[in-house]
Amino acid sequence: MKKVLAAALVAAGVVALLAGPASAQCVMCKTALTGSAEGRSITGEFNRAILLMVFAPYVVMGGFLLGVFRGRLRYEAGQAGARLRARLRVALSRRPAVARRGLR
Repeated sequence: MKKVLAAALVAAGVVALLAGPASAQCVMCKTALTGSAEGRSITGEFNRAILLMVFAPYVVMGGFLLGVFRGRLRYEAGQAGARLRARLRVALSRRPAVARRGLR
């Protein structure tokens, strides 16, 4: 599974590096920006702002899901630890008294 994920990330990186420049705005916005001198000077900032608006919800949702997932893992680890401690208590209580004295 890790190899597939790593291959997908590498492929996405290669595609991103080889992709040509793309217009991130709609046709109306592009026309308004290229029709004036002021618009042409802010085209790069406008493209970055649009990309920020596209990726921001994904970053927020990813952070939320990461928090939920980490909480779930922490809960599961606590439950597994409690089960292990219970098994150890049972195993130690079944040992002869002579062997238990040496552990204390």
